Amino acid sequence: MKNIKDKLIGIDSKICIKLTKTTRLLLYVVGVILLLASVAALVIKLRPHKQTKEVVVNDYTITTQAEYKVHLQNNDIFEGEFLEGGRVYPSAITDTVNIDFISETILTNAVNISGEYTINAVLQGYQASDNDEKSVIYEKVYPLADGKLDEDVTDNVRIDKNLDIDRMVYKNYAQEIEGKLGGETEKDFYIQFSGKYNIGGEEKEFSYKVYIPISNEKFYQIKKDDVITDKGDIKENTTVSSKVGFKDYAVYILLLLIAALLIAFVKFFSIEAVGEELKVKKLIQFMRKYGSRMICIEDLPAFGERPLIEVRGILDMLEISEQIREPLFYVEGENDLPKDGRVYIFAKQYVYIYDMGIKEQ
Repeated sequence: MKNIKDKLIGIDSKICIKLTKTTRLLLYVVGVILLLASVAALVIKLRPHKQTKEVVVNDYTITTQAEYKVHLQNNDIFEGEFLEGGRVYPSAITDTVNIDFISETILTNAVNISGEYTINAVLQGYQASDNDEKSVIYEKVYPLADGKLDEDVTDNVRIDKNLDIDRMVYKNYAQEIEGKLGGETEKDFYIQFSGKYNIGGEEKEFSYKVYIPISNEKFYQIKKDDVITDKGDIKENTTVSSKVGFKDYAVYILLLLIAALLIAFVKFFSIEAVGEELKVKKLIQFMRKYGSRMICIEDLPAFGERPLIEVRGILDMLEISEQIREPLFYVEGENDLPKDGRVYIFAKQYVYIYDMGIKEQ
């Protein structure tokens, strides 16, 4: 004897799954949309992409430094004409300081490069506070030299400038200024070597100082900056084609496979439920949605003289149940479904019935 479950599965249950027309159509539409979206996404991802990127085209190293030596006056203590750098110098028998400023730029690749530089003597008078902060009272800048490097395509360029600084000249300048100011100040005196390179259209600046005391001390020391090194990259914007890795489009391939399987399932492994099979299918769907609002009874009570009213739709039954505040009843049949597909409402004056026309055998 066949039961409701047999009707659901059907004669060809070994091959196909029976679905309602609406379900099959919905699955088919979802599969097609997913297929088209996946294909479109793959086409967009896999086509050549061009983007603007900064690319390093050159590396540069700018080194700036100075060497100095102090000129000796005639004396019978030291031999030679100069004292080398890094010593303590006696004011009595020294006069000029010979400084050799050097700035060199080295590049990985030859490019258009030019440059310019200036050398200035800077004299500052200041007053120091208790916390050693300097308050500048005056500052005078004395240009000593300048120059330019003509533009050239090269990977190595060098500025080398040598000059003599007479300490007494600038000491006299300071005394003259302070005489006009009416008082003596603490003083800084330094020679500043500064400039810039134009490397492939980018400007790179440099600066270096040598500090020379001009006070009345009998012995003095000259200080200079440590070797200054500036390293960096020269970059250009360029348009490059970017390659997409598998991980960037793997998800779209997966979605494409899912869409193809979904469409194949609907087309080849499912059929439309018809007749009583369709009714049972709809009843199962209804029970899943509204079964919690229904009451299962063992047997139907006597209707008595109450008229029997047949309701055309299950949604109408639900509306009637809500309006008259009476529950839905059913007698349990095969597979926990309402027997013969019938649902009842027992009102005081009427008995409402919804019959899906499913006959159990």
